Amino acid sequence: MTFLCCKNKILLRRAHAGDGKQLAPFLRAEDRRELSVSHLGRSAAELLENFILRSRSCFFISYDKEPAALFGISAPCWLGRRACVWLVTGRSILKMRVSFMRLARRITADFLSVYPELYNFTDERYLSAVRFIRRLGGQFDGSFVTYGNVRFLYFTFRRNRWEE
Repeated sequence: MTFLCCKNKILLRRAHAGDGKQLAPFLRAEDRRELSVSHLGRSAAELLENFILRSRSCFFISYDKEPAALFGISAPCWLGRRACVWLVTGRSILKMRVSFMRLARRITADFLSVYPELYNFTDERYLSAVRFIRRLGGQFDGSFVTYGNVRFLYFTFRRNRWEE
């Protein structure tokens, strides 16, 4: 197994089957709530395993040997213009806030080097996720979808126009 980062109790590597089941019991309450509303009737472990299978590129982070996050991008084709970016976090992500922000900036830039636009939706009640997206440079255009009585806000990350 190749580690992309192994420093200060943080391990970053490519995700593989089973990582979703490993992270599921450690999910933050906000992530579990968002998944339960947006993907009715499926267990968190099942959803995360499906996310891994559907992703073009997917990564796993642990902190002090505890699962901390699973994230990736899903796109219809490798050389497309857009990809759906996703992130699900465990409780231990809170122990590595600064390091995780640095990793997230680097990885978002790497994803944007392949896809000029990244997009997804987030639960408007998940305020720390909304702040995180904004700190990474994500934009909310006011669009949303509703599941039950919960609004999910549409956001995008875009490559700098001058780079295209």
